[in-house]
Amino acid sequence: MADFKLLRNINLAEMTTFKIGGKADYFVNITNSAQLTSVFLWLKESGMPHLIISGGSNTIFDDGTFHGLIIKMDISEFEIIKDTDADVFIRLGSGNNWDEDVEKVVNLGLYGIEALSGIPGSTGASAVQNIGAYGQEVKNTISEVEVFDTKTTQISSLTNAQCKFSYRDSIFKSSQKGRYIITAIVFKLSKQPSSTPKYKDVVNYFKRSGVKSPSIIQIRNAVLDIRKRKFVDPSIAPNAGSFFKNPIVAKEIADNIMLKYPDIKPYPDDTKIFPNPDGTYKIAAGWLIQEAGLKGKELDKVQIDPKHALVLENRGGASQKDLWELIIKVQEDVLSKFGVSLETEPEIIKFPN
Repeated sequence: MADFKLLRNINLAEMTTFKIGGKADYFVNITNSAQLTSVFLWLKESGMPHLIISGGSNTIFDDGTFHGLIIKMDISEFEIIKDTDADVFIRLGSGNNWDEDVEKVVNLGLYGIEALSGIPGSTGASAVQNIGAYGQEVKNTISEVEVFDTKTTQISSLTNAQCKFSYRDSIFKSSQKGRYIITAIVFKLSKQPSSTPKYKDVVNYFKRSGVKSPSIIQIRNAVLDIRKRKFVDPSIAPNAGSFFKNPIVAKEIADNIMLKYPDIKPYPDDTKIFPNPDGTYKIAAGWLIQEAGLKGKELDKVQIDPKHALVLENRGGASQKDLWELIIKVQEDVLSKFGVSLETEPEIIKFPN
């Protein structure tokens, strides 16, 4: 059994980028997978509930006290485990900083996640969320996910198919939520250059700079620069990045929106409406919120960012209750104007009474 150190009476707000949350009775920082076996033996004996966190960029805690154990995954690892003529397989610890891993991979000249530069959070969380941006999704580079199974208290590996990745979703968020704790991920990255993202912001960026065939480092730097201009730094205005998922709607709803806004054309002519292979459409949630007149909307201690309607911010001392009022306002106004329901992207945790 591996040793672990329990801390008491922890301030949860300081563990998230949104800076909202009450306290937890117990806290443990996991730096190797063997510690999980010991921790779950202790949990079984104590009968105490638990919650898993990582970087805290996608978690918003309740305002009360969690009478249980917060487990923070902080396993650090970066190892090339297989190198072929076409691909490189790299094992990354779940506690790694995601963007630092992207930077290392890009510097190795490996393709597949360069457009995911600048996304906050841990590497383990990238699989939970199936993060995506500028035409790339992390699921397309994941070979397998190493997990601790809380039912069997054993370490095992899940294939990409077993993770059932979909748009901003996986079994770790849905059918098997709470069962598996990600300890490491094996990525399959290509030595062959991928195409430059066709998204309008990226295309215009390279047009302005006069670069016709950008390198992988130039693509990363472009994405970082675009995100810096779009998204406010959580250290300046506490936030959780993109707060709402881009909704998937039926063709008739998309047609109605395009009829009302004739200047909007489906991707690649525009980046607000994306046709899917199954006949549905993905709509840019930030644009819906903006057109509902909510960009820059303030509500007591929370607000929608004045520059990016997809970002909700803590103006200082906000509670989860304050945030919920703004969430409901956004969802009701968008539903009323467009007939589209918005789902939140961060995990909003309510503590049992």
